[in-house]
Amino acid sequence: MAADGCLPRDVVSSMKHPLLKLLLIPPPIHHEEPDSPPGSILLDPFVYLSPRTNSTTAKGVRSDGESIFVTLWVATPPRVSCITVHCTNEKQPAFGGMPKILCTEDDLILIRVPVCPPLDDLLCANESDYFIYEASSKNKPPSLKLVRIPGEMKFSDNQAVLLRCRDRDMFFLAAMRRAHCPFPMRQFDLHLYNSDTERWTTKLMDVDAAQNFRYRNTDKVITIGGQHGTVAWVDLWHGILICDLLRNNQELRYIELPMLLAPNPGGNPMFFRNIVVLEGCIKLFEMQYMGLVSHPGCTSCMNAEGWEWEAATKILKFSDMVSANNWEEDCRIKFSDVPVNSPAYARMLPLQEGEDTKLTLKRLRGGYPALSLHDQDVVYITSRPDSFGYNASVIAVDMRNKTIKDVADFGSERPIGYCFIYLQSAISKHLDIWSSTR
Repeated sequence: MAADGCLPRDVVSSMKHPLLKLLLIPPPIHHEEPDSPPGSILLDPFVYLSPRTNSTTAKGVRSDGESIFVTLWVATPPRVSCITVHCTNEKQPAFGGMPKILCTEDDLILIRVPVCPPLDDLLCANESDYFIYEASSKNKPPSLKLVRIPGEMKFSDNQAVLLRCRDRDMFFLAAMRRAHCPFPMRQFDLHLYNSDTERWTTKLMDVDAAQNFRYRNTDKVITIGGQHGTVAWVDLWHGILICDLLRNNQELRYIELPMLLAPNPGGNPMFFRNIVVLEGCIKLFEMQYMGLVSHPGCTSCMNAEGWEWEAATKILKFSDMVSANNWEEDCRIKFSDVPVNSPAYARMLPLQEGEDTKLTLKRLRGGYPALSLHDQDVVYITSRPDSFGYNASVIAVDMRNKTIKDVADFGSERPIGYCFIYLQSAISKHLDIWSSTR
């Protein structure tokens, strides 16, 4: 292991998978922050390697018996927080791929760590360890627990969701995928892990008789909570599958998402839409190109003087989830109404020039929105000058007041794509000691 915690370059260069070379890149470093942690953070889903530690560091044991250390590095949004891992095994590479955060809820984070097999056992090259990181509390330090996944219960990264039960000091980990059965469109296998018993159960779930049921892929998971332990899997183009984990039934409820602001542009929906749970409701954000387009859905064909971004948020109260899909419009803006008054912000943002006399976010090259979990009406948008570059900025836009609250460098030297840049997490609320010092 190198001094900075990354794999030695000669070891990484001998590995066949090109993504493993990204493990050489050190974690981003931010300046020290104020004394109190933010109410929520933006978390880079791809983990970095580093032996550095702080008050959030937790130690666990991998499936091969080796020790592993996980540390959380918090930054105030729009700066992006990250997690680092470190293994003490110096005999062989400790990781078979890039460790990744799959989901977070309350004071918990689910992390997948690809296992690097012995050189004579390449059949296990796709195996991973799954860990639950739990933030510290007044009575106990941070912890890292290995969750063993039976072979028949393998699931995709975007299919896992956590439910925290603080009154019982335990949690559930749920994963759902389409069932292998005669009617797979409306039937799903629900795999459920109970941290008290450390056991998995599986049951077949049926979607209720929704009229306009359309569910293709899971783009995001959300935890609603409540007395029934409600969680949801979201297809951002179509709808939401609602599941009550604490009820003894086999029914999934389907809620259709509101119509798009403009014709479906195709591609990754997370480029345009985001959904979170806030203060007794589900909140949906959408941004779309509006204006003159030579070919609908083709953003490269846009007339620079005839298009701009528009954005809107809609909310669905928890009380309306059972009886109706009563989405209410919350806020709507045009990016041309958001001025760029700060010269420093203007220098950081790749804004296309036009005939406008006033500099605004009208022709922002951006996407992948993320609603703030603590700063009401604020959405974070990633902006970058080109599609495959390393440079990007994250903009905090106050939709209600039509202002830019802050702009920050994304801070990663890894190639940036819009497929999955950051996760929203409220784990920062549970950190007793600030953890940003490198």
